[in-house]
Amino acid sequence: MWVAKFKIKHDCWMTPKTATYKVSLFGLPLGKWEKNGKKYHSGVDILQGSEEEKQQLLKAVQKEPSVVKYEYKNNQLFVVIEGEDYIAQHWDPALFMVSPVLTKGGYEYWELGSWDRARLVAFYEGIQTIGEVDMLKLKKEVPSLFIHQAMPKLTVKQKEAFLFAKEQGYYSYPRTVSVAELARKVGVARSTFQNHLRKAEAKIMNVVGNGIGL
Repeated sequence: MWVAKFKIKHDCWMTPKTATYKVSLFGLPLGKWEKNGKKYHSGVDILQGSEEEKQQLLKAVQKEPSVVKYEYKNNQLFVVIEGEDYIAQHWDPALFMVSPVLTKGGYEYWELGSWDRARLVAFYEGIQTIGEVDMLKLKKEVPSLFIHQAMPKLTVKQKEAFLFAKEQGYYSYPRTVSVAELARKVGVARSTFQNHLRKAEAKIMNVVGNGIGL
């Protein structure tokens, strides 16, 4: 199959705010619909960052006119947005998400897969109209970890620990950050963060192992 990664900067209810507040989000779109002639779409994000920065971001979200409903608990933000989902306008059912959308520093990072290279190229060309878009990758490969299989089996804290570690380079080679440094960045005890991370890794490895017949 083909996998592409896109870096997108556009004006929406959330993305520009991550350029102001030091918060990263891992999110998934949940759906879109129309009611009484108005368009709506919804999504969920897991917030990563200091508690102070997250609270400042949430205050900004509360003031956003397009946000008609939201719920926040355990670092998970569910929202309903009034207005057009401009990326969804160009969505092709032949595409699928390889990993959650990462939003940080004023940009969104989308990693998508398809059996058809042309579908990914068409998506890239279509979303050029919404803002600044770069294609960071387009290659034929099998994703090393299909995140949707493992994530539903993790608790909120385990998801947060794993996604934050991945974002910070904990799984890169050579490793660029330690567990102690990760714990310090999120403001928890080293043992607490390590406990969440190790449990997440164990569950994910079980999924991967089953997938390759181990």
